[in-house]
Amino acid sequence: EVTWYSSIQAYQITDLAKAFSKKYPFLTFNRYRVSGQKQIIKIQTEARAKKYTVDVINGNAQVSYTLKQLGLLDPYLTPQRKFYDEAYKDKEGYFTPTYVTPVLFAYNTDLLKRSEIPKSYEEILQPKWKGQFLLDTEEFPMYFVLRKHWGKEKARRFLKQLAKQEPRLQRGRTSQSQLLLAGERPLAIALHGHTVLDLKSKGAPIDWITLDPFFAKANMTMIAKRAPHPHATALFIDWLLSDQGQSVITTFGRVTAHSKVKQRFPEMVKDKYYLVTPDEMGPTISEVQKEYREIILR
Repeated sequence: EVTWYSSIQAYQITDLAKAFSKKYPFLTFNRYRVSGQKQIIKIQTEARAKKYTVDVINGNAQVSYTLKQLGLLDPYLTPQRKFYDEAYKDKEGYFTPTYVTPVLFAYNTDLLKRSEIPKSYEEILQPKWKGQFLLDTEEFPMYFVLRKHWGKEKARRFLKQLAKQEPRLQRGRTSQSQLLLAGERPLAIALHGHTVLDLKSKGAPIDWITLDPFFAKANMTMIAKRAPHPHATALFIDWLLSDQGQSVITTFGRVTAHSKVKQRFPEMVKDKYYLVTPDEMGPTISEVQKEYREIILR
């Protein structure tokens, strides 16, 4: 058997599990959906109790870096890594991308015309947008990227001004997308691209632009330290990162970093993005989280 702790949406985990189990029916596939800080806490708590349950983990840059620093990961140089560009993986073999998530600025087309929406981060600070947009309570990557591109002082000033704009704070980009469609707010600063384009393709009143800096987040596949089923774990990781597994990933509209797999929504990656990886974001994550929470969640 193999046990997977995943941050992917529940129905997507189910689809991946079905595809994997169809190829390897002799394996029992266990999955549990958990993301962000809750994912770190769950894995750390189990390790402290010497309850080694999880085999495979996928999570964002913050989760990936933190788990590595806590000594809760083992490297695995899957043969599939040869299909991934060097920019998307670490040299030691701890991280290979499950998928990449471009971050888009989205709006409700029933409430706003394209000509009316803000075209930059700075324009969001205009008085008319006060209380008019959604923002994640853990939008650490956006703040990290702004600090990287603008410098710490300018980014911090912007975040303070953004907080004064009274955003509707909501954990989870899927939840934000649903609120946007329901008309709770006309704008959402940082939604996940695959969700936005999938909804748009189904006729939902949603559209998007990219803001400068345009960035994307790498969601990494990792093997847990003391994985109880190491051989089944390696088999699953090999499949998930192969063209077969990644072809399932793209059906959700997610961006694959696999060099041989076509994107479902190529328009989402026509512009070059800045990639947020664990090694890039990790060393400053504590400072970024602290400042973001102090300013946005005050």
